[in-house]
Amino acid sequence: MWRAHVGPVTDVVGRPVYQWVADDLRQKIAAGELAVGSAIPSTAQLTRAYQVSYTVVRAAVAELRGAGLVFGQPGKGVYVLATPDAVAERASSIDELPGKLPSCASCAAPSRAARGT
Repeated sequence: MWRAHVGPVTDVVGRPVYQWVADDLRQKIAAGELAVGSAIPSTAQLTRAYQVSYTVVRAAVAELRGAGLVFGQPGKGVYVLATPDAVAERASSIDELPGKLPSCASCAAPSRAARGT
C-alpha cells in the first residue's frame, strides 16, 4: 500500500511545502512505488497523507507535470508519465541535438542556389 513519508516540520523550513511534497512524490516515482502508467493517489488522498491543503497538493502535482513526470486526464486522474531518470535522459538527448543538425546558414544555402540568388 502506498504511504506518504511525513517528516518533521523542520524538513520543510526554508522552502515551500509543495516542493517538499513534490520531492517526496518524485522519489516514489524514481523508486518505482508509483510506477510509470499508474495513477498517483487522488488529491484528497494526498492531502490526508501529507497533512497539507488542497492548494499545496495541486502545486506539487503542477511541479511534477512541468517536469514531465506526470500528466492529467480531466475527470480520470493524474498518471505517471516517466521516471526522473528517463526525463533527464530525454533532456540530455535534446541538448545534443544542435550539434547534430547543420547550421541554419548551410540549410538556407541550397534554397538560395535553387532560386538563383
